[in-house]
Amino acid sequence: MRRILLAVLASALLLAGPAQAADAPPGASSCTGCHATTKIAGSVIPRIAGRKAADIMTFMREYRSGTWPSSVMGRIAKGFDGQQTDAIAAWFAAQPE
Repeated sequence: MRRILLAVLASALLLAGPAQAADAPPGASSCTGCHATTKIAGSVIPRIAGRKAADIMTFMREYRSGTWPSSVMGRIAKGFDGQQTDAIAAWFAAQPE
């Protein structure tokens, strides 16, 4: 039983995003619930840490406008204005890949 509990805990830690850093902009923690910091085999959810800020901003704007269809990301993106999106994108771009 203890081994199972440890395995579940380890899996949860791998799937979790980075701990919310003190310098992270408001809203960045909403990304780390799905976007892991380490590559997970078979996952269709990409890592965003270390990606170009311009790419993150483009995707978020496309999700927000509905240009890029989604089930969840469009709703999340609509919760941020352009300034917030830019700040979140810049912060994730500065994180190690």
